[in-house]
Amino acid sequence: MQLVRSTSLLVAAIGVFLVPAAFAQQPAAPAPMIKRGATMKIAEHVYVILDDNVGFVPNVGLVVGERATLIVDTGMGPDNGAIVLEEARKLSDNTEFYLTATHFHPEHDLGATAFPANAKMIRWREQQAETDETGAQTIERFASFSPAIAALLSKASYRKPDTVFEDELTLDLGGVHVRLSGVGPNHTRGDTVMYVEEDKVLLTGDVVMPVFPAASAQAASIGKWLASIAKFEAFAPRIVVPAHGRLIDAATLARYRAYLTAVQTQTRAAKRQGQSVEAAQAAIAPALALEFSELAPPGAAPATGRINAAIQAAYREAP
Repeated sequence: MQLVRSTSLLVAAIGVFLVPAAFAQQPAAPAPMIKRGATMKIAEHVYVILDDNVGFVPNVGLVVGERATLIVDTGMGPDNGAIVLEEARKLSDNTEFYLTATHFHPEHDLGATAFPANAKMIRWREQQAETDETGAQTIERFASFSPAIAALLSKASYRKPDTVFEDELTLDLGGVHVRLSGVGPNHTRGDTVMYVEEDKVLLTGDVVMPVFPAASAQAASIGKWLASIAKFEAFAPRIVVPAHGRLIDAATLARYRAYLTAVQTQTRAAKRQGQSVEAAQAAIAPALALEFSELAPPGAAPATGRINAAIQAAYREAP
């Protein structure tokens, strides 16, 4: 018996040392860097650099006209912005650049300072207000996520805008026009989308993605979100470029409309019945996760977390 007990203790002791070693050998998450040499043409004037499923990397949009190039989302810090500039220069001889972001989060807007001084930074007024009010704190918060992100953000700052527009602005890049529209608050207060008119390509940021949207529970308007989707559907886009993940199309717009309509309708009914927001979430979210299971985010995060945020936003604005 003593031998068995000693052997068991030895195995347990070995396990104590092996488990931390196994965790130590797990590969670290890749640095959030935009991939060089991965620019892909998706329409006559539109190119994308997809995020390659790396966290904190955006899908970058590049719209190339005869006169100028528009960059949509410049990456996390100037090191990423330099990669985007390098890729843009491969596509044309344009020296005139316009820069914009789908929203103010660091992986979308903080590569802009890598571009030449004559590049023009464009933001919607609400995106600029959000940047002014909470941009510094947001950089600090993101820098706390990992040493790799902290290193990229150590030399990052928001580029000063050259143009702050009201609601809509159309850019003429030479032979191609891009309509910029402010549509927040949804994911953020300053969500902005871009529609390439001649190519029927819509860049939606985090407003429409291949997965459930990450709504701002405290600020999002589900009613405004639905109005924006109606506008997007009227564009009849051939291709939709989300901020993260694979390219999608108008079918995903329809699923988003159905999902957000269900959130709004069911939440209003729950509130009229006197349910608390927590009770509404418990009653509604699991069923919606099943009904729209194709929108579940990859990995371990439960879809109900994102659905609960949307329900909270709908509850707040419900009559």
